[in-house]
Amino acid sequence: MKYIRVYTLPILLAVIILPMTAAAQSKEQREKIDRMATQVEDLKTELVLLQRQTQSMQDTFNKTMGELNTLIVQMSDNISSIRRATESASTRGGDVVSQVSSMGERLTATNERMERLSEQFAQLKKLIENIPKAPVLGAMEPGNPDQLFAAATGDYFRGNYDLALSEFKTYVETFPSSEMADNAQYFIGEILVAQNKKSDALAAFEKVKTVNPSGDKTAPALYKRGMILLEMGQREEGVLQLLAIFKDYPKTKEGELAFQKLQEIAPESISQPTSTTPPRRPPPVRKP
Repeated sequence: MKYIRVYTLPILLAVIILPMTAAAQSKEQREKIDRMATQVEDLKTELVLLQRQTQSMQDTFNKTMGELNTLIVQMSDNISSIRRATESASTRGGDVVSQVSSMGERLTATNERMERLSEQFAQLKKLIENIPKAPVLGAMEPGNPDQLFAAATGDYFRGNYDLALSEFKTYVETFPSSEMADNAQYFIGEILVAQNKKSDALAAFEKVKTVNPSGDKTAPALYKRGMILLEMGQREEGVLQLLAIFKDYPKTKEGELAFQKLQEIAPESISQPTSTTPPRRPPPVRKP
């Protein structure tokens, strides 16, 4: 029995320790996988930013090419003018000499400008050639919400509305519980207004309240919605929307603006109702 106990103890220890070791290893592997997944998502975001920067530089490159082509055409026109002026020099005398001199000055200025643009063109071309080509990525969910929101905001203020719209929609879908989700949804409405898609903007602004009812963009979005309804000729719906803002957000800037607008277009909607409480009767006069 003594020998059995001696052999049994290591077996019991192994039975207890091995699962614990396996669990520890499994937890470590999960943490490692999570870190790798985060790194992959961050890399995807960085690639999208790089791709956008490359596209921006390509657009600048194309613009410079257009300016060079314009200068070449101008230079060709100047040369043709000089030739025509020179051919008629025998009949026009001194006036032609003055005209040719003027054309020469214009040609010199054009050449100097063309040389400067050629240098810029060469430098820009070199920069573009040195930029690594970013792979074209399909639909994805970027892992860094701050970078995605910053990129979308930058595209919005640069006027890249289609790209910004896609990025803001991705942000709302990917990070619906973020503090900035209502801001992103508000920007979606602003972009649709800029694109003159008022009907779609109405739905976008209304969704801001769904994304974050207590967010700081809810009142501005609903006020925008009310004003768009009025612009579209839907007066009754617009008045109701402004009344809702005045009632639900009275202490906000938009609540004050809604009240002012209602005073202007529908003062009867904000008039105070008459009291239904019967007047108090005076106390009876006691006879002496």
